[in-house]
Amino acid sequence: MNAIVLCLDTLRWDALGCYRDDWVQTPNIDHYAQKATRLDAAYCASFPTVPMRVDAYTGAVNWPRYGWRGPDDDQPKLPQVLREAGYHTGLVLDTGNNVGAGLHKFYDEHYLITKEVDDGLKAEEIVVPVPLEHVRQQARQYKSQRAEWAHFKHETDWFVARTMLRASQWLEDNAHRDKWFLWVDTFEIHEDYMPPKYYVALYDPGYTGPDYTFPNYGYTDIYTPETLHHLRSCYAGEVTLTDRWVGHLLRQVELMGLFEDTCVILTSDHGMYLGEHNRCGKHTVNAADPWPIYDTVGRLPILAWTPFENQPQTLGALCQAADLMPTVLDLCGVDLPPTTGKSWAPALRGEPFAGHDRVYTTFHGHQGGMPSQITVTTPTHTALFGRRPHEPELYDRGADPDQLNNLAADRYDLVASLRADLVAFMEGQGADDEYIRAYAKGE
Repeated sequence: MNAIVLCLDTLRWDALGCYRDDWVQTPNIDHYAQKATRLDAAYCASFPTVPMRVDAYTGAVNWPRYGWRGPDDDQPKLPQVLREAGYHTGLVLDTGNNVGAGLHKFYDEHYLITKEVDDGLKAEEIVVPVPLEHVRQQARQYKSQRAEWAHFKHETDWFVARTMLRASQWLEDNAHRDKWFLWVDTFEIHEDYMPPKYYVALYDPGYTGPDYTFPNYGYTDIYTPETLHHLRSCYAGEVTLTDRWVGHLLRQVELMGLFEDTCVILTSDHGMYLGEHNRCGKHTVNAADPWPIYDTVGRLPILAWTPFENQPQTLGALCQAADLMPTVLDLCGVDLPPTTGKSWAPALRGEPFAGHDRVYTTFHGHQGGMPSQITVTTPTHTALFGRRPHEPELYDRGADPDQLNNLAADRYDLVASLRADLVAFMEGQGADDEYIRAYAKGE
């Protein structure tokens, strides 16, 4: 079997109609989802962008030992293992962070989609339409991205369009091979949320206020209800734009008859607070205020297509990003190295699959920059642990899916049990003692 992985950066699980149909229009992905298995309890472990992908490449949960960097030399890497098994491997992406982390090195060929027009515009020439303190990093990233995108005129100028068109060409060039693997990665949904205006108008027609398109990575008290709705609408527009061009690639797969012998897995790396829990951003920029990773950010959308007749419509078992590597290898008939991740292939064949007992999610706490509490997810509950003075939190996700009612004071037994599980996990993954004491034991 051949394989395609589509990774859509910053796609919230609830921004797909197949998960929640009352917010964002995603008709193409929803159409694909009707034939695929929808994973309903999938979570990011190592957070955010590069760490999640390293988990997916290696089948390991790496955050206890390291954060934002590529994998260790001795770790198996998904494309590398496939190459050794005779697969021709390709990477098409506009997510420059992946190349910065060296993840492109493990493929036979890679194509990084970048700005092609030299219009001479400099970041310092960009005018920010809202107060600088209302934009992350005093708008530095906003300015650089606006300068990069200022020449965009037609929809095919946007990065997601160019990436999906190039991926479609890769299939035309390589699908004749006996064995092949393609990873497609787009940064389009990541802020700045700047889709063509007609996409924003789908969600916020007639808006004339300040053009908030970039989260502040802070609390939402800077926004009015109207400006926050506009920001959410810009995000929704990015998702619908991305859906259109992902649909182009999925239609290419269909027209070429590749679904007959190809598994296609669509996923994301994390979500984004857009007003939930009074926050806007995926993490804080204040080292003294490490943020929790609730389901709005930590839960992943994952859709998996295979040609199996007994493939289920949904999978409720607890899964994580590290499962991608063993799943793809299993589906491709390649021997699996030992991994923390578990293959979903049995479930996709209609066989029993238990999933994980726990998923542990955070950014590596000793590297700074993205201070986060540690989330422990079980099939029924979410617990959060962090440095003092943070007190543990506990939520019953079945009764409280928005994670608003903290039960920690009433369920000390469960909190203590999950804390002990976290300590054991960090020790087993090779975390250093000070890290364990500070974050898991709360000393």
